[in-house]
Amino acid sequence: MRRKQISHRLKSIAEVRAALGAHRETITTELDARLPQTEGETFSYRSQFDHMIEELARVETEMITREDQHLRLQVRIAKKRTKYEELTGTLYNKQVAARRVLGGLFGPENGFTLAATSGATPRDVQILAGQVDQSLKLLRNPEDPMPEVKIAGVTLDFTAMADDLEGTLAVLRASFANHERLKKEADATRARTNAAITECNRVLPLVANSLESAFRLAGETELADRIRTSKHRVTRRQGDAEETGEAASQEETAPSGDAATLLAEDTAGSSAHDTATLAPAATVEASNDS
Repeated sequence: MRRKQISHRLKSIAEVRAALGAHRETITTELDARLPQTEGETFSYRSQFDHMIEELARVETEMITREDQHLRLQVRIAKKRTKYEELTGTLYNKQVAARRVLGGLFGPENGFTLAATSGATPRDVQILAGQVDQSLKLLRNPEDPMPEVKIAGVTLDFTAMADDLEGTLAVLRASFANHERLKKEADATRARTNAAITECNRVLPLVANSLESAFRLAGETELADRIRTSKHRVTRRQGDAEETGEAASQEETAPSGDAATLLAEDTAGSSAHDTATLAPAATVEASNDS
């Protein structure tokens, strides 16, 4: 799963960065002292270690940022889905009531025929919307004038009934359209997250290889072996993801809770910096979900 892939990589980045931070001064000082003092020479192991740190920070930030954006969007999609499902239920009840009235006026079968509807009232949002459209045509433009109907002593207003149906239908269609638009945006944010994971897969082994070589050159065999083990874990995780076909589109599920919690749970065991970076994802502006 995508979030598990990110969690593994954040942990590996933390391991490599810890080794870099703990031994940067001693290793770079020793290796740079061995370099020939050539005038105009710009290479140094210190600058290489600095570059490694920058590259790790870059891929780490990109993965966290992209996944954070995607999870925020998933929270909004879930809210939109709940909203249009509630509206669908409301429109369904109103359509059932309208069909009962039309059936009472024209006879059950004849009323359905005149309204170009048949069978049970559907609950699917798009099919329901089409049936409501047909009922609206009959209510607004009947072939014959509608008879006066009183319910509990109150004369039924067919125009008001049509207006109520039409208003609810318009709100539902807008809500459903927003939901579908956000789903398309989620496809894009998912792709950007996957691209960030791919970039991490490229950079992290390169940094680990370079760091292992530098440690061995400095005679720090034990440290080099630790980096080698971490590097192999990264490679194995990457291979496992490819072999099992962990496509994000297959594992995607709408989050039922806070976006930050979802990612933070999967990054348990990462450095304190990693967890702190994820925390701000909790806030989703209410204005974005209207």
